[in-house]
Amino acid sequence: MADHIKERQVHSRYLESCRKRGFDVAVSLLLLPAAIVLMLVIAVWILFRDGRPVFFAHRRIGKQGRSFLMLKFRTLKNNVNPYEQSPVSKEDPRVTDTGRSLRLHRLDELPQILSVIRGTMSLIGPRPELPNIVATYTPSQRKRLLVRPGLTGLWQVLGNRNVPIHHQIKYDLFYLRKASFRLDMTIMAMTIPFVLGFKFADDTHENRLHICNVSLQD
Repeated sequence: MADHIKERQVHSRYLESCRKRGFDVAVSLLLLPAAIVLMLVIAVWILFRDGRPVFFAHRRIGKQGRSFLMLKFRTLKNNVNPYEQSPVSKEDPRVTDTGRSLRLHRLDELPQILSVIRGTMSLIGPRPELPNIVATYTPSQRKRLLVRPGLTGLWQVLGNRNVPIHHQIKYDLFYLRKASFRLDMTIMAMTIPFVLGFKFADDTHENRLHICNVSLQD
């Protein structure tokens, strides 16, 4: 599953630093007023298009294997079990029409900024995974649970979003070893075009690896 990652894993000290936590809190509080306005607009949109509930709380596994409730805007139809495998295609029939737009721009995850402020999540980190998936982790895969999960991360900007996260865990293991303030800033900068739906002519996987200075074989 992470064939190109060596077993020797180093947990970057930056991940537990006051600098990272301070960055999370400062940026989240700065974005919060605009985020609240946008969340109100999205909530009304979902309510009129798809009805209730507008939100749902998804149980995920975070730092040190502790479970927490991750708040999201509802993007699936009401008769869908939210703990089934997450949709990997925009054509998935379980997704509402509104949900397709929200998922395309990742706006369904906007309420998680509150989890960042609370301290159960970070702005940048491994994506929080479902309990049933974590239960199947190998010892190497469980290393991604050493740190707070992220609102965005290396997998989100580099990985194939048509493939489940747990099949691309090599990105998270790389991040654990190489995390730094500079890498976090790069990931944040690369997340913005994804949210806005921008596409660039040189937006290839190889070019994004180069921008992030990522070598999955080191």
